[in-house]
Amino acid sequence: MPKIKSAVNRYHIIDACLTNRQKPFPSIEALAKACSDKIREGISTSTIEKDIRQMKRPRPHGYDAPIEYSKQHRGYFYAEQGFSISDLQLSDEEWDGLRYAANLLHQYAEVPLFKDFKQAIEKINTRFNLMIDLEEDDFEKYIQFETSHLTTGYQWIQQSYAAMRNRWLLNIKYDNIYKNKTQEYLVYPKLLKEHRNRWYLVGWVSDRKDYLTFALDRIQEMQTKEVVQKHLFDFDANKFLQHSVGIMETAEKPVKVVLMVKSPYHKLVELEPIHHSQKITKQTSDGILLELYLNINPELINTILAMGAYCKVVQPASLKNNLKSILSETLQQYQ
Repeated sequence: MPKIKSAVNRYHIIDACLTNRQKPFPSIEALAKACSDKIREGISTSTIEKDIRQMKRPRPHGYDAPIEYSKQHRGYFYAEQGFSISDLQLSDEEWDGLRYAANLLHQYAEVPLFKDFKQAIEKINTRFNLMIDLEEDDFEKYIQFETSHLTTGYQWIQQSYAAMRNRWLLNIKYDNIYKNKTQEYLVYPKLLKEHRNRWYLVGWVSDRKDYLTFALDRIQEMQTKEVVQKHLFDFDANKFLQHSVGIMETAEKPVKVVLMVKSPYHKLVELEPIHHSQKITKQTSDGILLELYLNINPELINTILAMGAYCKVVQPASLKNNLKSILSETLQQYQ
């Protein structure tokens, strides 16, 4: 850990000790021990003495901290009641939570719409001396966020968002990988959604008279047409995908799906439900019987296939036959 960063860590630990009403007037030895315990490395009393001198220096080199030594109590204290080098009086757990949130938001620092996140965090970091290092590699030793390897798609977020806010029309040139061709769509955007670290745009396509979902990384071109939408105000983002697994919508009505999930895989399905409608209707030593009410879409099929021999479709028959066909075709590739 760089010396400056380590010193700032110690300053905040010393500050926490001096503002701790439960243990007032900490000795130099107590301050050294507190720093050693928090930073997990040996800190000498001479280092703490240097830290106190630095903290007492005027800003911007120090904190102008009114630290004094009490001969009567044989410990240090702030001569100014209520003083702290930070204007935020937070617990250790709250500091950790704040640093976690800052690093989480930092994952989107390169997304145009979210670029101000980084600037805002840095301003808060400086204003309150939070010790947050947004480039710190040490953080990832303990907590790692899911990150995308995609290099395209993010550039459309801001333009899509602006069009949604203004109810403007978007002309999108889209690479349809399933039809193996590029198509153009006139879209009134309604929702930006992240799913498994990829971004999608849901919008009304007049030609189709339906809502379609577009993966941002497959959009080749996007043009904004300032044609204000005067209808379709009934779109409800919460209801649009309520019967879907993942991001893929379907025009079909939701149906009851019954799955038999074998032990021990059933424990994972209980911890991470396939869909919010999931209900356990029967439980035995062999596994569980699940009942779901949802649309049958490719992501549901992929979820079932991912469970392999641990999952069996009980109903509907159409889904069972579809899976049989997929598995049969898969087996043929290994013969």
